[in-house]
Order: sequence, then C-alpha cells, then structure tokens
Amino acid sequence: MSIETTFSDSIVFHGPLSELYQLAKEGKIKTSLQGSHTRPCKFWTATKILSGIQNSVIIAHGPSGCAFGVKKAYKLTNSRNSGSPYEAVISTNIDMKGVVYGGEKELRGAIREVDNKYRPDVIFVSTSCATGIIGDNVDAVVDSLKDEVNAEIMTIHCEGFAGEYRSGFDLVFKQLVRLMEPRDPERTAALAKSVNIVGGKMGPERTEVDTDVKELVRLVEGMGAHINSVIAGNCTLEELKNAPSVAVNCTLCLDLGYTIGKEMKETFGTPLNSTILPYGISATERWLREAAKYLGMEAEAEALIASEYGAIQQEIEDARAQLEGKLAIVEAHDAIKALSIAHMLEKDFGMRVVIYNFHPWSTEARETSIDYLLETGMDPEVLITKGTLKFGKYESMKQTEEELLAFLGSVDPVSTVYFGSSLSYPAIPVVDLNAILNRPRFGFRGSLKVAQCILTSMQYSFRPRSWLTKKMVFPEQSQGLASASSLTPKWSEEAPDCTLYAAERRKGRCMMN
Repeated sequence: MSIETTFSDSIVFHGPLSELYQLAKEGKIKTSLQGSHTRPCKFWTATKILSGIQNSVIIAHGPSGCAFGVKKAYKLTNSRNSGSPYEAVISTNIDMKGVVYGGEKELRGAIREVDNKYRPDVIFVSTSCATGIIGDNVDAVVDSLKDEVNAEIMTIHCEGFAGEYRSGFDLVFKQLVRLMEPRDPERTAALAKSVNIVGGKMGPERTEVDTDVKELVRLVEGMGAHINSVIAGNCTLEELKNAPSVAVNCTLCLDLGYTIGKEMKETFGTPLNSTILPYGISATERWLREAAKYLGMEAEAEALIASEYGAIQQEIEDARAQLEGKLAIVEAHDAIKALSIAHMLEKDFGMRVVIYNFHPWSTEARETSIDYLLETGMDPEVLITKGTLKFGKYESMKQTEEELLAFLGSVDPVSTVYFGSSLSYPAIPVVDLNAILNRPRFGFRGSLKVAQCILTSMQYSFRPRSWLTKKMVFPEQSQGLASASSLTPKWSEEAPDCTLYAAERRKGRCMMN
C-alpha cells in the first residue's frame, strides 16, 4: 500500500460511535479478533486481579506452564519496570500421569504445605484448562481442608478455555465479595467518611500507573474523607472484610469497578459511584461530586474543586484557547482509555476527536464504558480502516499509519495531534500518555499535564521524527509485522522461575527451598 492510497479504498467504518455500536449489536459488522490479536486467557486475567491481595498465595492447579505464562507475561516485566519484588505463583505441576489419574492428591499436598510454610491470610486455588477438562473436584478438596488450614481458602474456576479474557476479571471481582463481611452499625459509623476505590489491578508487581491512584487518594483526602481500600490494589483481607461498610464505592476503571461495585451493592447495599476514568476536569468533578453525595460532604467537595481548579484555571483556559477546534486522533488500542481521553479532549479543550482503530470487538468488551459515554451525551467519531482487521500489530503497522495519513490528506502539524503509542510514526505531533508515568494523568493536575504535553508536541512539530528508528521497527521487507516490542531484551529469561510444587518428590516440598 502506498501513501497515495485514497481514504475510500481503506475505510471499513467511519461514523459516530453509536452507529458502530448498533451495527455490532445487530451483527452487521464483524466483531471477532483476527489471529494476531489474541487476548490473555481467563486464567491469566484472574491471576492478575488475585495478585492485588496482600499476604495471599495463588496455587495454580495445573501444568507448570500456566504459572510460567503468568510470570513471563507480566509479573516479571512489571517487577522490572517498577523495581518491586517478584511474587511467585505456586503450581501443582500436573503432568501426564496427573491428567490421567487426577491431581487432587497433589493439590491437597500443596494447600497444606503453603498453609504450614507461609502462613498466608488467603489461599486462592486457580484451576487451569487441564484440571478443568479432567474434572478434578477442586471444590471438594478445598472444602475438606477449610477446617484444617489457618488461611481463608477459595477456589477460582478460571480455566482458560471457559471464557474470554474479560471474564477472568469479572469472576474474581465477584468472588472477592465472598471474603467480605456484612455492614453493621459499628463499622458503618466508623467508616461513614470513607470510600473504597474499586476496579484496580495492582499487585506488588504494579500493573497500573499508581500515580493516578495516588492522585485520586489525594483528592478524596483533600475533601476530608478517607480511603478504606483500593480493590484490588495491594489491599488486605481486613480491608476487604470492612469494605461493605464504607459510605460509597468509587470506580477506578469503569468496566472492572462496575462489576465488583454492582455485586457489593446487590449483596450488602453499598452505594456505587460509577463514572468514566477521571481523565480531565469535567470527569474528575463528576467523580468527586458523586462520591460527596454519599459522604454527605457536598460543600467540602465544592471547596476542593474550586481550590484545585483555581490553581490551574489560567493555564487550562490558555490551553483551551489554543486547542479549541483542532483535530485529535485518539488511537484505541486501549479502548477504555481511548473513550475517556476522547471525553476529556472534547469536554475540556473543545477539540474535534476521531477515535482511530477502535476494533469492533471492543463494542462487546467495553459495553459499560460505551453506554456511559453515550448516556452523557458524547458520541465521538470513529474511524476503522482495513489495516485494523489485518493480521499484525495494528497500533504499529505501516498499513494503518498510511491509511491514517490518507484520511488526513494534507497533514498540518499545527492543527492535528495523535494520541497513541510511540510505536506509530505518523508525521504529526504525538502524545503518548503511557509515557507519563511519574505524574498523574487523572484529576486536575493530570488535566494540566496533558494540556502541556499537547502544546509541547505542537510547539516542536517542526522537528522530524527519527526515520532511523522507524527503519529498525519496520524493516523494508517486514510488511508491517515487526514492531518495537521485538527490540525488548529478553532479560526475564535470566530471572528465577516460579515456585513449583514438586509432586514427583511426594514429600510436600517446594522447589524453592
């Protein structure tokens, strides 16, 4: 494909989000992912949430490769990026013999060993594809040991084949509610000015940008309220037990937070403040005001909003004067984030937003966020080109980049900004919010930071991007399949492996002794 490609040649969909959403619901646009867009399995995502519970141990009941995949895919990587310690996932290491005759004996031994050796607060037994298929009666094993072990113990049926990746998040968030204790007058009085932030997935290996969470905590405390727990963001069993008695649950991620918030509301009656990711001023104000209603702190919230906004008002108004009417292309590799950023750019800065590469699959996976956005009157423009549906990494493909340039026509670098991955190289200013790790993107201060990033990118738009790097990322014969991720060193191969329950020893010993 050449840059002369016309827009009409490459278009799959161009129109409002509501129209795409309706087409997907009616089955008039294909929503399945192509082979190169495979997502993590249910086991993987369930483990990611479980990693956010302090003093807990996850026993992966299955072949060691399942635990290894979790370790390799994100735990070690995030340990490296955040400088935090790696926490092992223990495996029962089921082999061919176990698949034929069952692995319940190994599981029973692993549970006893973990409880005796590590004394965790909670043991989570997560099932794999293998043990799900052979039908190991994991629930019976766990139930039989409940009175014997000191830890709370829970089975998580998260066989990878049993649901798409999102179902792992939902499953664990619903099950965590079983560890909670009902509201009672004493706790409710003690936590009357407290909130939970729900929908996080931050274990010791830190899988989200914690500066955003810290900013929300700062704002809640600035209002005079308190945080009981960030679920699941390194929270304790004690925090979980108390969680239903707070004044309100506030969602961090709308989609994930809604799952546990809805479950807690139905089970315990805990109120839910469910809003979009608080990118930007208008979203942050709504997030705070909704929380304040349940806290009975409306006046305090208004005082905080006035103070926070007053501190940045002049700079925000100056930025809006410069950005209003300009075009923002928002890459939708992370659909929830793209919708939230679109909300901010249009509401706060008056920009025209086009969400690019919003894969039709996201209309099903991100229903909660889309519904919220449409209900609040936002209906951003969506552009999907053929490259998005091709085999490859579409957020960094030559084809999608050239299709975008064909859509833009003559590029004016002072009137167009690209919000997306630095793996893309369109000849327009790029703002990569994933690169802002040491400062919040949420809240009032985050809004100012984003505005400054946009203005800086435009200010330096005269500087050409590095074509040397582009040649490294996109070799001439690569057909767009290579990406910068291929340049990542394979350092993790040198790191220690996960703990394995050594079934072959039959003495209940871990290999990390």
